[in-house]
Amino acid sequence: MLGLRFGYRNQLADLKSRMQKIGETVYDAFFQTLDVVQNNKVELAKKIFESDIEIDKVAKEAEDSCIRLVSLQSPFASDLRYITGYLKIINDFERIADHCADICEIVSMENLKQRCACLDETVSILNETFEIYKKSCLVCLDLDVNLAVEIYNSDDKIDSMFSEIVFNVSNSISKQSLSVFYGADLMFIAKYAERMGDHCNNISKRVIYMVEGFIPDENYFR
Repeated sequence: MLGLRFGYRNQLADLKSRMQKIGETVYDAFFQTLDVVQNNKVELAKKIFESDIEIDKVAKEAEDSCIRLVSLQSPFASDLRYITGYLKIINDFERIADHCADICEIVSMENLKQRCACLDETVSILNETFEIYKKSCLVCLDLDVNLAVEIYNSDDKIDSMFSEIVFNVSNSISKQSLSVFYGADLMFIAKYAERMGDHCNNISKRVIYMVEGFIPDENYFR
């Protein structure tokens, strides 16, 4: 019996290692995506877009690990929250990677050669979201509730930046200082950045669930 439980604990530790691996893999894709947008690196964009399948593979391996633990080990109480919480977080990591691929697909179409203030604002929202993502990687490993709350509260800034970009891009298109295609690409990229912030928000709530045993509502963060 002790041998079985020891193996179970090893499997839990392996799951945490897999979470670290997927977090780092998505980190690399996100970091390179920033470089792609900021410096219009079309060839790198194509490479990142094509490599998304590898991230899906890492995510699938982590999901399989969660499912094996639930089906074969019958975890209960805090361990079950731990495993199901990570199962949800894996999906958020995967979606963030998908949005990186979406952004790189846009850049690979070569419509963003012109440098403008709206592009700089778009890079800024990506940078801000990337900083929140880095915290999300830490919080899902350390299960730090205070950091989870900080991540959740950062989402308002991302939303505000997105609204400002939409306004400024629309204004520039109306003044014909930006083409419709260029402006639409910028708004799509900004929207993907805003969605990545939402997924970081989801991760923070899942961590609180893993520690506290409930999904927090808005009142929890006030």
